[in-house]
Amino acid sequence: MSEAVKVEMEIPDIEKMAHELWNKMQSENYHVNWKMWPGKEACYEGKEPHGAFLTTYVNTAAHEVIMQKKEKMPPGAIIIKENYMPDKNIASITVMHKIEGFAPDAFDWFWVKFAPNGKVMTEEKDGKTITLAGKVAGCIECHGKQTSNDYIFTSPLKLEHMY
Repeated sequence: MSEAVKVEMEIPDIEKMAHELWNKMQSENYHVNWKMWPGKEACYEGKEPHGAFLTTYVNTAAHEVIMQKKEKMPPGAIIIKENYMPDKNIASITVMHKIEGFAPDAFDWFWVKFAPNGKVMTEEKDGKTITLAGKVAGCIECHGKQTSNDYIFTSPLKLEHMY
């Protein structure tokens, strides 16, 4: 067995899913080929825990739901939020990817926080290192306040957008 294959097999499934998602984002050149969230522009004002400024991109599946004012995102929908510091340098990239059956109690969202270089970020909590991918408790807890809007804060899905 080659070293590359051996290393790939050792990556936990969640981390592997996160890496596959990052590769998809890069191969689809999301900065160029995906649309920004309707009604939002690049580097709009943000707030914690994301960043002072945000840019939100959506894939075609997510964009269609927003434009058609549907109630929920379909499996395959991806929302990318670039999180910027006050000096407008990028701090991280947070992503929501809806995967059917992944997390039924959290509307099937897969969460991940990437460093700008694509590495899955971690945080220390109670003496343990938590990988910020998969069913991320902090993301689910916060976004769970928006169950009527499919765990999304950016703007309402079902209502008229003002732009």
